[in-house]
Amino acid sequence: MATPVQGSFIDRTRKLDRPNSHTATFEVGASTTYEPTGSFKNTAFLIEAGTSYALTLVDGGDLTAGLVTGQVYPMALKKVVNGGGTIVKLIK
Repeated sequence: MATPVQGSFIDRTRKLDRPNSHTATFEVGASTTYEPTGSFKNTAFLIEAGTSYALTLVDGGDLTAGLVTGQVYPMALKKVVNGGGTIVKLIK
């Protein structure tokens, strides 16, 4: 039996058991403007439907076209503006 003083192999730092796994989603509906707050810090997103969107990245920059529907993009968003028929799903 090992104790904390016997071996350097004991690590108290918590590690991710499943890297790239997500814990929650939030759907931003059509014709909606949404700015995520501290209660839902997203780490990724996907376009569920539609092509009319203006997405502002947390670190700066905007995405307004060219994203593939259903593909997960590992980028955090600061603001989502959806046009009619467009649904964006935020992931954390």
